[in-house]
Amino acid sequence: MIMNSLNLFSDYMQGAVIKRNVWSDLTFTAEFFYNVTRSVLRCPEVQELLKNESFDLAIIEAINAEAWYSFGPHFGMPIIGVSSFGSDLIINDLMGNPAPFAYTPSMGSAFTEEMTYWERLQNVVIQLLQLLHYYWIHLPRQEQLKEYYMPHIKQHVSSLRKNISLFLLNQHFSLSFARPNVPNMIEVGGFQIPSEPNPLPKDIRAIIDNSEQDIIYFSMGSNVKSKDFPPKTLQIFNEVFAQLPYTVLWKYENPQLPGKPSNVFINPWYPQADILAEKKVKLFISHGGLLSTFEAVHHAKPMLGIPIFFDQNLNVNNAQKRGFAIKLDIATLTPSLLKESILEMMNNGSYSRKIKEISQRYHDKPMKPLDLAIYWTEYILRYGGAQHIRSPAQRMNILQSHSIDTIGVLLGGFLAVLSMTIWGIVKICRFAFIGGERKKVKKN
Repeated sequence: MIMNSLNLFSDYMQGAVIKRNVWSDLTFTAEFFYNVTRSVLRCPEVQELLKNESFDLAIIEAINAEAWYSFGPHFGMPIIGVSSFGSDLIINDLMGNPAPFAYTPSMGSAFTEEMTYWERLQNVVIQLLQLLHYYWIHLPRQEQLKEYYMPHIKQHVSSLRKNISLFLLNQHFSLSFARPNVPNMIEVGGFQIPSEPNPLPKDIRAIIDNSEQDIIYFSMGSNVKSKDFPPKTLQIFNEVFAQLPYTVLWKYENPQLPGKPSNVFINPWYPQADILAEKKVKLFISHGGLLSTFEAVHHAKPMLGIPIFFDQNLNVNNAQKRGFAIKLDIATLTPSLLKESILEMMNNGSYSRKIKEISQRYHDKPMKPLDLAIYWTEYILRYGGAQHIRSPAQRMNILQSHSIDTIGVLLGGFLAVLSMTIWGIVKICRFAFIGGERKKVKKN
């Protein structure tokens, strides 16, 4: 199952960077999640668990895999959803959480919460298309999977999705923006970061200790492989790094990097959070994934963002707007632009000051994110799914929760009265005109 999922994800990654229109992109993503959902449901180990095991609670990465929600009624247990991307349109809809389009940008867009009129207009169109695609295309296909692999569960997936007890969100207002959250949506941004850094492996420890220069850490995350960059892009990084008076730790997935400068140390894997905790590390070159962004904020490291797809544009734009990042486009990257950006961030103290300010706000909370996640998980178990913290909107359909049905009746009534009024005025005018004409004819 793991290898199959990795192959699916590898195929998705190759296709995700292709530019498409909104509808085609939604279809491409829905197809990927359909295949992932199916690969889990038909896995022999999962089928064995369904037959022979019992559980008290399920914690599910609940992004576009609604057929998995059938595990809840199958085992008679509550479900907690987890989103490593934070909340989005579908999660807000699922939880009955108000998220006005006016300041809640679409996850796949590059917009921030402060949009121009035309950006707000685009945002509304994009999110309406997302809802339309979700209910017309995506959910029916998830229902097909549920019917095939879990035929004994008679509830439709649109009903199953209303039974989510809690959502743990990898987000925090200090890094994104202030927004409403219903009581069962809990922000646990950065929950994957250890409370204390772990000791570094000896070889990495030696590189850092022996470096007489400041250090730059470069990683494109676990999904984007820098080894797959075009040769021209790799040449740009090599050329620029060779000119810098810094040590560079580069997460590079091959053992050999042609043209590697002497100040660059490659490794297929680095303990990222522990590296960022080092005082000598002054800059983080990243793809801008949310997990990496939280690690940058946690350890107060400015970020040079090179987003590739999905939420990365949004994350890097947020970071740039808040003053602790510079955004570069991989498609238009040049040696001079990369070098200027790195030197600007290394020599201009404003980026470091801003990230330290935001990091302080992020850390100023009564509980650590992981402890908060544990508390709420136990809370759901203590109160049997905790129905009392769910929004009433979670039990409504989209027409009811947005009052479209009542607004429709009021609008229909208004139009009916207006139509009757206009009709009456026209009849009176016509009667008056015809009556006047008749009198004139009679007089003549």
